[in-house]
Amino acid sequence: MLNGDWQPLSEWPFHAAIYQQHRDINAVVHTHSCYATALTCNRQSIPAFHYMLAVAGGKSIECAEYATFGTEILSNNVIKALGNRRACLMANHGQVAVGAGLEQACALAHEVKTLARLYTISLQIGKTVLLDDKEMDINLEKFKHYGKQHRLQSDDRVTTISVWLSELMI
Repeated sequence: MLNGDWQPLSEWPFHAAIYQQHRDINAVVHTHSCYATALTCNRQSIPAFHYMLAVAGGKSIECAEYATFGTEILSNNVIKALGNRRACLMANHGQVAVGAGLEQACALAHEVKTLARLYTISLQIGKTVLLDDKEMDINLEKFKHYGKQHRLQSDDRVTTISVWLSELMI
């Protein structure tokens, strides 16, 4: 704070750029989770090692090129890495997840954190087997409806089933 006034964080430019580029986004969550940040320090994206990558809207979670925090260059790099996805990593920095609302963006940030951890562990075990494009296309299609409420008609009754079960993860 300066003279009692709140000052914006240095990261506001890339948050603003995301909102300008993606009109359907109402929440941006930026963290420095341990495993995601470790991957970014090696400038590594997260490839299609697990079907859950599709929750972020792509076949991978890309790592944006490095730029100094708070700069327009970083904003441009983040926008490029996001593309049409909902999450990306930031070289030597951290991760970003976006969503229609804060709950969705936070849940995705948690999922990216988990995927980064799993991928890091898989690299330690040995050669990680990646899913092919065909399988990831299937998963991306399935994730178009993942986390949404579905209404099923059954015996003149309507049952609502929530398919978003992330809170059950241990």
